Amino acid sequence: MNAREEAALTQDTNKQEPQPDITRPASTMPLQSPELETTALVPTTAEPGVIDGEVIEIDPPESLEDHLPPKQRPYWLLIPLTICLCLVFLAVSLLLPVLTPLATITVIPVEKTVSLTATIQVPGRQLRPLTLMQSTTAPATGKRHLKARQAAGTITFYNGLLTSQTIVAGTVLTGSDGVQVITDQAAMIPAGNPPTYGQVTVPAHAVLEGAQGNIQAFAINIACCATSVVAKNTTAFTGGANSRDVFIATRTDINNAATSLLIPLSQSEDAALRAQLSQGEELLTPSCTPHVSSDHKSGDEAKHISVTVSVACSGIAYAAHEVDAHATQLITADATSKLGIHYARIGDIQVIIIQGRVFSPRQGIVHVVVLIAGTWVYQITASQQGQLIKLIVGKTKQQAIATLLTFPGIAGAQITMNGGNRTLPEDPGNIHIILVYRGI
Repeated sequence: MNAREEAALTQDTNKQEPQPDITRPASTMPLQSPELETTALVPTTAEPGVIDGEVIEIDPPESLEDHLPPKQRPYWLLIPLTICLCLVFLAVSLLLPVLTPLATITVIPVEKTVSLTATIQVPGRQLRPLTLMQSTTAPATGKRHLKARQAAGTITFYNGLLTSQTIVAGTVLTGSDGVQVITDQAAMIPAGNPPTYGQVTVPAHAVLEGAQGNIQAFAINIACCATSVVAKNTTAFTGGANSRDVFIATRTDINNAATSLLIPLSQSEDAALRAQLSQGEELLTPSCTPHVSSDHKSGDEAKHISVTVSVACSGIAYAAHEVDAHATQLITADATSKLGIHYARIGDIQVIIIQGRVFSPRQGIVHVVVLIAGTWVYQITASQQGQLIKLIVGKTKQQAIATLLTFPGIAGAQITMNGGNRTLPEDPGNIHIILVYRGI
């Protein structure tokens, strides 16, 4: 192509109007001049219908995917996937302990109890003594069958003769009410001295048993037995009773009534004594003296009994924290001397006060006798546990327990293994020791 033809072709091209891009919406067409849409390039291979040396660049059409609705992602697949993962985790959690050989050794260390009795001197003082009294009435619960009893009394004989006379024992006399009495001994009546009669009084009782023998005074006033002799009962006969079942007071009745009073009285005494304590003081077991009285004795016929109890108590106030501190020091030193340094105390110290007395009232010193007790357990350290594990790796249960019991600080042992294994793991890391203290 010559220069003239090339120029003509260029002129025809410039006269053509730019064509809109049919693949792009009109609203998105770029507002550019036609001159900017061509770029001079040096082609490597000439194509038919294209002027050699020039290339027209046309914007690529938009993809149809830009106008399609977004695809929905399959989120529902996460549900079964999550369930599968949970099942896998659960299976691994259950199978891992079974597949991994583990052994748990429960060791019971040796425990020893140490006790001693000691006298401790602490600050204290004597409290003012108190006496409280209370009464109660309780029913008599004893029962007894009483036989009929004869009434008893006396007969006085009068003698009008100038000579003495004797009335034999067993003389029967009949009263105005028809009740008969009999003398119990002979009556030797002295001689009379007119106008005075000689007289003598002898015991007598009713012939028949029962209450009818309780005759009134002078129911018997008759001449009898001898010349110028008169018999009289100057006092009434008493004690006659019919047979019957009665209630009687028993020792148990009295004791039960007294006990019912002692409990509230002791509580009241304790409260009254504690009211005298100062801050930081405790009450030593008070010394009390009870006194019991009743209106009926054991065996007496009664439907009810009245019991009165009085309690006199005296107490001692002392510094309790001082007793505990001294007791702890004493028992700790005693345990160390007896057991050695490999034992340590477990639990609290028990301090029981046996008795106490004021040693020096002016100085405020009290001597307290106490029983101190505590429990000490052998200390199996972490390093010792590691040594024990090394001694029993790979052994059977029986061999391992026998080995453990040779250790001086072990009183008992128990081994638990998973998976039905008969021997302990070879790996010491799979053996665990748990210490169990019986004293806790």
